[in-house]
Amino acid sequence: MATSWKYLPILKWKQGERIALQHLSGSQWDDVVPLIELMSVDAAPDALALKGALPEYLAKIGKQFRKTFPDDHPVAVDVRYVSPSYPKQVRLLSVVCGRLQKESGLELMPVLTESMVATETADLPLLKDFTEVVLRVHMPGIAPGQIEELVDLMRSGGIKKRSVHLVIDQHSIVDAEPAARLAAAKPYLTAALVVGCSSVTVAGGSFPVNLVGFKQGQQDIRRVEWLIWKSLAADPKYEGLRYSDYAVTNPALGPDLDPKTMNPSVAIRYAAKDFWRLFKAGGFKKGKPNQYMNLCQLLLGDPVYKGAAFSYGDECYDKAASATLGNGNPSSWRRDATSHHLVLTASQL
Repeated sequence: MATSWKYLPILKWKQGERIALQHLSGSQWDDVVPLIELMSVDAAPDALALKGALPEYLAKIGKQFRKTFPDDHPVAVDVRYVSPSYPKQVRLLSVVCGRLQKESGLELMPVLTESMVATETADLPLLKDFTEVVLRVHMPGIAPGQIEELVDLMRSGGIKKRSVHLVIDQHSIVDAEPAARLAAAKPYLTAALVVGCSSVTVAGGSFPVNLVGFKQGQQDIRRVEWLIWKSLAADPKYEGLRYSDYAVTNPALGPDLDPKTMNPSVAIRYAAKDFWRLFKAGGFKKGKPNQYMNLCQLLLGDPVYKGAAFSYGDECYDKAASATLGNGNPSSWRRDATSHHLVLTASQL
């Protein structure tokens, strides 16, 4: 039976996201299948070093997967950041997913890019024994008509068309006009739906790369990908289409924020119906004490707040509003915001 979902959140495998996923309750997993972007093997600058570093790296990730995901829950795995300079990305994907599947006991879906399919066609048979795979196409990197060509290449490598899930990824659409982006996406989605794969999902992310330029206080940021989705969901031509986003982070891989060298703003990124409500205070490094507590108090008094019982993140906001726990850190801010975003978005679909 093909894996089904309503929501495919694309999440970078970092501490904040891991903890947010670990605290999803049983029912909150319903219709949610995460697409995980694994982070780099830092000790592997070349192929030889990669070979030596992978076993320890995958044992660690496998342990984290077992702790994070319910038994038998499917997970899509993307390796684009594991070792970007490694020339055989399909082989790397096969090894990583095969080992992690064994380590975790989960049903994993390898995530292919259009570049992998087009340039490493000879290695595609390495993935034919996986029950399902994901083809993640970044628009406008290819033309709509090339989607079927890519699927045909996968079929030539022994991957059955009905085992392929297509993800049409708009990638970063920060500050984009929803109507214009909708018009740009439709040809890709129309082309994808007629190919006859297992499913088609539309993805995109409109949260800014950072909060530079946003004033302290409260302001709203449009969830552009969600507004696009609402229009598509109302159109009978796109019946059966599935939804994906990047939660509360930008699709681009930004640097990890080290509070010892960086000074990120203390902030809450709170997903609401069609927007994120941003509560922003001053800098984290040598900043005023209890800034996060004050922001949480503002959130709890705001009509968008869903209450402590809504998600693990909302419970954390509630506790932080009445306790001088310090200002947290970028990881804990992302944890709470991601937790709330995942539960809210799944409930909206």
